[in-house]
Amino acid sequence: MAFISAIRRFSRLKEIVNLLMKEGFEEIIQQMHFHTPLLVSKISLEPKNKQTTNIPVRLRRVMENSGGALVKVGQMLSLRADLIPQEYCDEFAKLQDAVKPFPFSQVKTIIEAEYKKPLKDIFKEFEEKPVAAASIGQVHKARLKTGELVAIKVQRPDIKKTFEADIDLLYYIAEEAEKYLSELKPFKPKKIVEEFEKYTEKELDFLAEAKNIDIFYEKYKYSPQIKIPKVYWEYTTSKVITMEFIDGKKISEIENLSKEEKKKITMTVYKSIVEQVFEMHVFHADPHPGNIFLMKNGKIAFLDFGIVGRLSPDLKENVEYMLVGLVQGDLDLLLRSFQGLGMIEDIDEQKFKEDLFEAWGEFHSSSLKQINMKRFFNSTFEIGRKYNIEFPHNFVLLVKAVVTTEGFAKQLYPEANFIEVCKAQVEHLLQKEQDPKNLYHNFKKGAFEFTTTLRKFPQDLRTLIHLLKTGTKVKVEVDHKELNDLTRELDRSSNRLTFGIIIGGLAITTGLLIVADLSPKFWSLPIYAWISVALIVLLSFILAVSIFKERRGEEE
Repeated sequence: MAFISAIRRFSRLKEIVNLLMKEGFEEIIQQMHFHTPLLVSKISLEPKNKQTTNIPVRLRRVMENSGGALVKVGQMLSLRADLIPQEYCDEFAKLQDAVKPFPFSQVKTIIEAEYKKPLKDIFKEFEEKPVAAASIGQVHKARLKTGELVAIKVQRPDIKKTFEADIDLLYYIAEEAEKYLSELKPFKPKKIVEEFEKYTEKELDFLAEAKNIDIFYEKYKYSPQIKIPKVYWEYTTSKVITMEFIDGKKISEIENLSKEEKKKITMTVYKSIVEQVFEMHVFHADPHPGNIFLMKNGKIAFLDFGIVGRLSPDLKENVEYMLVGLVQGDLDLLLRSFQGLGMIEDIDEQKFKEDLFEAWGEFHSSSLKQINMKRFFNSTFEIGRKYNIEFPHNFVLLVKAVVTTEGFAKQLYPEANFIEVCKAQVEHLLQKEQDPKNLYHNFKKGAFEFTTTLRKFPQDLRTLIHLLKTGTKVKVEVDHKELNDLTRELDRSSNRLTFGIIIGGLAITTGLLIVADLSPKFWSLPIYAWISVALIVLLSFILAVSIFKERRGEEE
């Protein structure tokens, strides 16, 4: 088996090398030491006119003609403007899964193996011809015995093994590229393959995709404007998804829409993306026109949830800062959002700020209607590549979702503007920030984190001193008596500071409780405010007694 696997790997490498040669990349092939009689066929040695088209187009053709994993690599890279220049992303976005459907006999075998029962026992009708086919799988229309019209997504036979073999080969090519092609090092070929491996694992996990569909279905099942297909879990496995059939047309294929209909579709999609990001914190990562359908009842349906993005609390907060900064034209707030993402490390921060402010200058002076999200993020990613900044994966997915949505929306209804739609969300965010309950929550969280840090400080100091004393590179001699005195003083100081912070926090809490005007009340003030005042008095007394005792002890 190992011998057969090696033969297949060599054959696949030869295929890719010859495709690169045909597209005029012979110099790269020579630099990588692939220019051997065993790998390069005679036809590939014929002269080419490589000046007729640019490099991104030629690379896209290599991926297209190679098929399989290379098409998926290109599709993934079209999402990663942070890794490669935008002109490559735009060209790779044209890659389509132009693959032949696999035979119905194989479809039947896979479904029956997954369901452990004959096809005829589950479905009243099953169309043998697929309604769609791609490199990962294909979709068939069917009707359950209970009467529901469904779409069956079936994974292509042995696709996992095929992709694993291609990924193994891609790792080898990436290693050789990093070794011999210094100009490719900034693009991190091995990292790209690692990203692709994760990307593929997600797309091949049909159960994960079904769970993603379910999250969006629960959110929108009662929506008058948005439709998400229902998953039939009893007929869903790791290789087969059974979901509600969406009877509609791709937005990209619809003609003769009125201006009002175009406006409705655009605004519905825009508002849905904003809602997904800022309310659900989970969003469709590839909302291109082929994944968005217009149904006969006028609803907009989202399909294909193989790749979704998720916002952690920290990422969500910094995306909110970015949005507010864009809407208000606040460059300092925009910079703060990037610093909050933890992306600015080991660089000339002042020069970085200057470059960003120069790139963002046009957006600072533009009206909201003139702000183009694609241009904004392109300039940002260009600077990111210059400073070798690694952007969070889910942030990149979010950028792709926004840029893709804006792209087709501009074609459908140019008058609409994504930032204008976000304006209402910004107003909501600002109101939320000023809400007394939110202020109290943020203060309580901050006070807890701060006091925890202070309480840990003496122990952290002891640990640091221990590391310095026992370190192999740094030796520090410490007088233990003085160290103990210092530690006791730090303990006392941190305890006083902690008491002070808690008392201050309670004072602010008291004010917020009075403003909130909560019931029950005593002498016209909320009872909780009186409790807070009592705690302030008690803690202040304890702190005063503690300080008095310490001073008397020092005098004695």
